[in-house]
Amino acid sequence: MLVRIDKDIQNIQQAIAEAITRIDTIHIEYSQAIAEAVQQQILLTVFKFCTQKCPDAFLALSLSARQNLQEALRQRIKSLCEQMQKTLKECDRESRTNQENLDNLLSKLLNDSMEKLNQLLVEHKVLNLEENKTKDDKSPQMSIRLAEIEFTDRKVMSHRGELRVLSARLAHLHNELEKKYQQKTIAEAELAWRSAWTE
Repeated sequence: MLVRIDKDIQNIQQAIAEAITRIDTIHIEYSQAIAEAVQQQILLTVFKFCTQKCPDAFLALSLSARQNLQEALRQRIKSLCEQMQKTLKECDRESRTNQENLDNLLSKLLNDSMEKLNQLLVEHKVLNLEENKTKDDKSPQMSIRLAEIEFTDRKVMSHRGELRVLSARLAHLHNELEKKYQQKTIAEAELAWRSAWTE
């Protein structure tokens, strides 16, 4: 009985190790895919924002000012996305194996990035946050949601789907392992009882 339980425990531990290795591999690919998708999505969002939400302010800029803005945006977006990829790759295992933790981390990184880009638009005179505040109006700032990125990028969605399946499998394996340890303790106790029992 104990030998069989020990063998089950070994098999589950092996399956857990394999699931974690797979999660680590997919997580690296996911980090890269989401950073690339975010870069594309932000570029599109910035373009729409400048041309549709603030066209007057954008047109008021000189050609060189527009080019300076675009170059500053390109560099800042690239830098933010590289930082995002680095942060994701280096995140702890708890975040990698828990989709909710990963989503919270990503959403925070996205919000921070958009805040910095809105500030850049203010510096380049496209966005005037002060003016909107005095009008007691909600300023039309740029924003981007994680769900938008995932739905528009097949690679991101595929990696995310696999991570979700692997995370669920890992949670199931940990539960199974806990049960086996419990079974082992009971079997050991029963054995100890029998060996101590005398007629």
